[in-house]
Amino acid sequence: MVPVLLPLLLLLGPAVSQETHTGPYSLSFLYTGLSKPAKGFPRFQAIAYLNDQAFFHYDSEGRKAEPLGPWSQVEGMEDWEKESELQKAREDIFMVTLEDIMDYYKDREGSHTFQGLFGCELRNNQSSGAFWRYAYDGRDFIEFNKEIPAWVALDPAARDTKQKWEAEEVYVQRAKAYLEEECPGMLRRYLQDGKIYLDRQGTRRFLLPCTELRQRGGHRLGAQ
Repeated sequence: MVPVLLPLLLLLGPAVSQETHTGPYSLSFLYTGLSKPAKGFPRFQAIAYLNDQAFFHYDSEGRKAEPLGPWSQVEGMEDWEKESELQKAREDIFMVTLEDIMDYYKDREGSHTFQGLFGCELRNNQSSGAFWRYAYDGRDFIEFNKEIPAWVALDPAARDTKQKWEAEEVYVQRAKAYLEEECPGMLRRYLQDGKIYLDRQGTRRFLLPCTELRQRGGHRLGAQ
């Protein structure tokens, strides 16, 4: 199995050059997969954030990426049909990874949660931070260190995941390029289209530790 999200990174467009001063501004994606979701909760959900504002949502029930709140008024911000197809593919890969972890622990009876959080930050149009990490049942699982670059296993089961995700050197290099180049480029483009909405609400520096992942996703999405 190739790394989660890797096939989709290959489909992302080039970075867009745009002057974006002050900040900080952040772009982040929170994915949550549930093995046995409670009634009313989807098995998979993806939420994209600009700073602390959710600007689009996708889940396994509707299988459609949709802009949220004022972002639905920003024309041309995203090709939502294309985004829906990308999220469908990401959902499939993400849920396979959850199945692999459950197989490692030989535990398919209980309810289990797999979450991913990745993104980047700009300040004065310069990259000022990036992150890509996962958690399983509320425990840190694996994270990408772009300085090495390599995936760092934080859980026994993650050693198998690391081996799969580093099976080819290109997998690691694409993850590094995404954090350092493609994600900041996407953020610049989104700011070009909708910075006015962020400035109306003010900005908040994005918290990078895995505790933020749990705060954003676990309770809201019904993780056990």
